[in-house]
Amino acid sequence: MSSPYTPHFKLVLGTFFWALTPVCGKLLADFDAPYALAFLRFLIATTALGLALRMRAQPLGAPMRDLPGFLLLGATGVWLHNVLVFMAMAHTEANRANVIFSSITLMVVLIDLVWLRRRPAASAVGAIGLGILGTLLVVSNGSPAQLLSGAIGKGDVLILLSAASWAVYSVLGRPLLERHSPLTLTFHASLWGTLLLLPFALGEFQALTAILLDARALAMLVFLGVVNSAVGFLWYYEAVAALGATVTSAYINLVPIFGIGLSALVLGEMPTPALLVGGGLVLAALAILNRGQSRA
Repeated sequence: MSSPYTPHFKLVLGTFFWALTPVCGKLLADFDAPYALAFLRFLIATTALGLALRMRAQPLGAPMRDLPGFLLLGATGVWLHNVLVFMAMAHTEANRANVIFSSITLMVVLIDLVWLRRRPAASAVGAIGLGILGTLLVVSNGSPAQLLSGAIGKGDVLILLSAASWAVYSVLGRPLLERHSPLTLTFHASLWGTLLLLPFALGEFQALTAILLDARALAMLVFLGVVNSAVGFLWYYEAVAALGATVTSAYINLVPIFGIGLSALVLGEMPTPALLVGGGLVLAALAILNRGQSRA
């Protein structure tokens, strides 16, 4: 029988793993093959998740009525999200990417407001504004006024789009979690995302071959596929099922903290004042948002 603290421990460890994604992406950026890298990552992840399903004696198939939903999860949380990450890391720093990723919770609230017509509490409105300001400080290097002239890096734009795709993935997964286990949902999202990536990866065949012959790159992709993707995604949805979306999303606050430290340790990226101030505002916004939701 698992401890009630187990989901919390898994979330802390999972956010640490996720903070390593931009770091690994930066180290793999020289291949200039986002589709090949994403495909190999999720081919490994899908295989690991399929084996986990078999070990638990759970079926690999799913009802036909849920295939469109799984396809959408694969397109947003696997195909789009990960290709954009690998594209972005050739143009931005890993510590900036991790701070921008922390705005995902704010994006989920905005999707709920605009798409699902869920009215947020008054405190949530202020938190969203604070979080947007913090994100603008990060992507503009401390000069939000420059954004009016289009002064924003390509890498930061790609990371923002990647974060938005994950926010959509999080919202789309809610109804499917009512009918499927977190493991089943994660497997099918990974499977469809991998199939969507396949033709694009074949278009990068030369780079795909080079990656397969590089032991260091393969080791990072195995880590990203098994630990970061299969285990991390599974733990995320297990926590949503056990603790609820509000408590689970609060742990995303740890990603930029781990990310800034890991980027400095592994890549030698020192955080700028704008990054620290903007990241602090985003974390403050998330704290206000989660506190307000927990009281609702």
